[in-house]
Amino acid sequence: MNTIRALRRRLGRDEEGFTLVELMGSLTLLAFGFIALATASSTGSRLLAQGKQRQAATEVASRQVEHIRNIPYDNVALSSTPAHSADPDNPDYWVSGDGYDHDENATYETLVTDTSDGHIEHVEDVTVGSTLLRAYHYVTWVDDPDVTGTEDYKRVTVVVKYLAPANLGRPQTVRASTLLTTGTVSIGGTAMTSQAGTVPLPSPSPAPVPSGTCSGDTTGPTGTFTILSGTGADEGFTASTTVTLSLAPSDACLPITVKLSNNNVSYGDSVTYDPNNPTTTWTIASGDGQKSVWAKFVDGLGNTRTVGPKTITLDQTRPVMPLGLNVASVSCSGSNRTVSLTWGAASDTNLVGYRLYRSIDSEPWTIVKVTASFTASDTHIKTLDSVRFRVVAYDKAGNESDPTQEQAFAKNQCS
Repeated sequence: MNTIRALRRRLGRDEEGFTLVELMGSLTLLAFGFIALATASSTGSRLLAQGKQRQAATEVASRQVEHIRNIPYDNVALSSTPAHSADPDNPDYWVSGDGYDHDENATYETLVTDTSDGHIEHVEDVTVGSTLLRAYHYVTWVDDPDVTGTEDYKRVTVVVKYLAPANLGRPQTVRASTLLTTGTVSIGGTAMTSQAGTVPLPSPSPAPVPSGTCSGDTTGPTGTFTILSGTGADEGFTASTTVTLSLAPSDACLPITVKLSNNNVSYGDSVTYDPNNPTTTWTIASGDGQKSVWAKFVDGLGNTRTVGPKTITLDQTRPVMPLGLNVASVSCSGSNRTVSLTWGAASDTNLVGYRLYRSIDSEPWTIVKVTASFTASDTHIKTLDSVRFRVVAYDKAGNESDPTQEQAFAKNQCS
């Protein structure tokens, strides 16, 4: 009988609900859960932002290299000599005197600088969406032991740094480089690297052991890829056969490897997909026109899915030069002078408009106006010793025509 009474008393207490201690303990556990969830969400957001920054930086580096390929070989030189920086996070840290260590292994190559005809500015700020980037350019001489002389090739190195890194303590730069010979013929492929790598590396040999959720998996990876536009090009256009692809396959059975093709018949070598470094370069078929690319995504068990075709328009034809550049008017007001210029129409299948370039006192040419019309004006200080103008046409792929003849203005010229 006493046992039954004791059991009834315990059941009665159970129906009374949580005690205050139990309630506080439960709330504490919930609080820790919410904190962990918020921390994971914040970390994921930072990693996603960093991935977007690296993708933007890789695209800019590739575009800069491709732009430099189109510069006449004699003008592939820096317009000013960079100075050494004491900050190890600054790419100029690897500058020493007139030398630059392009791969940070204490092997310095002589910088190529031409203050008169060098067409490459050392530093250029670039904005891609909300990502602020700074591109550092270096041109160095390469000595080929199999070639007579010491200035055999030019090495172009572009280092792109995030100005506002999303995740401090992680890699903040992307590097691209290529070798050029006379005539801007590339003799070395473009290599994209950062301190942690930015291009997927070839699959290791032997193949890695599958990991993740592989049991019973019989389907290939999902996802897609994107062909990024070329340097200074509109979306869907490129002036180079070397393009950057942004890969986005997904599968629980790892690793995921990717093969690429221009005809969905013959495919290139496999690369291992890294979600933290989702871009790679690919060479599309030559000849102007729309180009197609296919991708095969393969999971850790060999299940395959083909994605594509994705298309991009290759345009390597430069616009026809605009007709003559003429002076419409010149007027001075106070210390300033305003010059109005006109020119005739250019022709090109994918023509966009015109760029007005200006050179002050024989300094390098810079763009001062972009327009779709046949006229533009510029205001500058009239006491400059020399101001010159010229116009080029440009198309959707970023190709520029030959420049028009120049119009030059002397110091204090007001008519």
